[in-house]
Amino acid sequence: MSERAILDRMNTLGLSIARGMYMNRLHVLRLTEVVRNNIRPNEEGVMLLPSELDEEMKRLAFDYVLAMFPEEFHLDIVSQRQSWLTPQ
Repeated sequence: MSERAILDRMNTLGLSIARGMYMNRLHVLRLTEVVRNNIRPNEEGVMLLPSELDEEMKRLAFDYVLAMFPEEFHLDIVSQRQSWLTPQ
């Protein structure tokens, strides 16, 4: 395997780990706010944050990932941001 192929795989691995960290952090932040704001399930049994609060939690989770990763990954992580915010 060439050095370039190894670097590409390492970059892909780093971005996968970053996305996992983002999703985990966002989940923890949302749960914290559900408890803090005493949010109850809606008719469908889902506990949703108000949109502006949820957007703030997404921003905080993304900032957390940037703070935890080396600067060499920041441009790649920022380029992935929109895809992370889109529900799968």
